[in-house]
Amino acid sequence: MNARLYAVAGLVCLLAGCSEKSSTGSITVTAPTPTPTTSTPTITAVNVSGTTDTLTQAGATTQFTATVTLSTGATEDRTSSATWTSENGGVASVSGQGLVTAVGDGQTTITATVGQMRGTRPVGVRLPKRAADPAPGQRLPMPDIRAFVAEASAARPDLIGQSCPGNIKYVTNPWLDYIVDKLREVDTRWGYNAKPTRSAGDNGGQPVVAAGDEVAYHYSAGPDEGSTEVYLVDVLEGHCGPTPRVTYRVFTGEEPGRWTGARRF
Repeated sequence: MNARLYAVAGLVCLLAGCSEKSSTGSITVTAPTPTPTTSTPTITAVNVSGTTDTLTQAGATTQFTATVTLSTGATEDRTSSATWTSENGGVASVSGQGLVTAVGDGQTTITATVGQMRGTRPVGVRLPKRAADPAPGQRLPMPDIRAFVAEASAARPDLIGQSCPGNIKYVTNPWLDYIVDKLREVDTRWGYNAKPTRSAGDNGGQPVVAAGDEVAYHYSAGPDEGSTEVYLVDVLEGHCGPTPRVTYRVFTGEEPGRWTGARRF
């Protein structure tokens, strides 16, 4: 092959991406190296995150988030593109953007689906319970909470020794706060007795907040706070003494009473 032909062949190889070897007087053509292709990452998991607190008000909302893990190890927020469902819409609903809304008492599971993968997260709803108002001119019956208070107190024996903080009698205390909160899980008509017949002079110079050993139940219609239409129950004997102990004595009518949330609710 003459020089002109070698030059033409070399030019063809150059344009075709081959290599030229001329040490033996021949040309070896090598195929061009293929361009590597990049595969699309796949989703390996979906994680649903959001509050673990129990929702306690109808219509309350909380935002859930869907985060996917890719085969590359990277993570991405797919909240807006996920398909959201609630196992029980009577407990909580969920929007297409992952916004969960409380509907009724119970437990449900929220699911986010992305592609063929899905993630879940439970959510609980516990709405406050309240006895319906009585008919005009009537009052609700007095609930018997004797066993309830005894059982609740027995479940937290560590609190009864904290029933008279600073030896001040007419203020709330950890034990009574706990008992009232447990009672309000049954009926939000329960609260504290504001002890209207007492003053700072009876309370070591401190303002009277509420009796530290009594509870009040609002038995009529209308707002709870400030109502004098209450049943009064003494639930702790000797609470500022050396050995406080659970008791149960209804003393409605023996002295004036007034319902208060003691600035707690």
